[in-house]
Amino acid sequence: MTEEQEVRELIKARKYDEALLILKQALMNAELYVLKGNIYFETDQLKLAVEMYTNALKLDKDCAKAYNNRGNTKACLEMYDEAIEDYKKAVELKPDYIDAYFNMGLTYYNNRQYEEAITAYDSAIELMPENFMAYNNRGNAKNFVEDYAGAIKDFTKSIEIRPTPNSYFNRGLARENLKNYNDAIKDYTMALEFRPNDIPVMLKRGYAEFKNEDFQKAEEDYLRVISLDTVNLEALVSLGMVYYNLERYNEAIIQYTKAVSIDSEYADAYLNRSIAAAKLHRYTMAENDLIKMFSIDIFRNDYLSTYNQIRDILEEREDEASIEFKNTVEKLAEQIKKPREE
Repeated sequence: MTEEQEVRELIKARKYDEALLILKQALMNAELYVLKGNIYFETDQLKLAVEMYTNALKLDKDCAKAYNNRGNTKACLEMYDEAIEDYKKAVELKPDYIDAYFNMGLTYYNNRQYEEAITAYDSAIELMPENFMAYNNRGNAKNFVEDYAGAIKDFTKSIEIRPTPNSYFNRGLARENLKNYNDAIKDYTMALEFRPNDIPVMLKRGYAEFKNEDFQKAEEDYLRVISLDTVNLEALVSLGMVYYNLERYNEAIIQYTKAVSIDSEYADAYLNRSIAAAKLHRYTMAENDLIKMFSIDIFRNDYLSTYNQIRDILEEREDEASIEFKNTVEKLAEQIKKPREE
């Protein structure tokens, strides 16, 4: 067995220290530097990994693998532009280098260059039409450029090749963006068949059910999330919104109160609790929550929407407490409008 073969076997077995001992005594060539770089990459010594791949390229300027692997390492260091240049060099040297196109697409995506990511995945798919991950990742990029129909097509192809919870979840997101909540719910349900306790998926299904006005199902999902994660703020506030829409205002307030007990600066909870409190004529709570919301985020876009909702609630009430609270709300609204106009 050659030194290179021995090192490869040790790396495969994750016996990195033993592999490094052999490399320390070896007469280094480009391939051995690549292997040493791989060891440093796997052990999160990324700067040393870059150095090893660079050493390999000094000995062999046409080593496509070194460019690809250095690109991966630079991408992990968030040196995205430099990583992309390495991938480009790798595919220039080896035009059928599928991994390099795939990695280039992922790096473009992480660098928010979604159109470029799509183009890179196009090349990967052309070279390997059954690469389910390339379809999935291209679908993610298409979601970001609002090509939701194209994204759904890619996720569907990915599922046809190899069904995964991620591809179902991602297709659900695309369908949700098209306000196709029924099909989004189906996809989130399929994702949960793979991972029944996946909290982000349950939250998204709950949201789609809420938008579909299936409040009972949404309640079940949010309660399930809370049973798994008692301090999940999104689930608590979302459950509060479900109860509000079911006109169970006291229960809504309980959920919002739990949320602010966990995070005293959580704006959404104050915002929504103020509306529920106004419904119950609990004007002191509603006013205090509005003032707290105002102190946390004066530029929040939905504050004025909340003002309009509370004004509508108070529209036909003429009792003294309601009129006094209405005046307070009007003053707070004016306070918000001023800095926004400046």
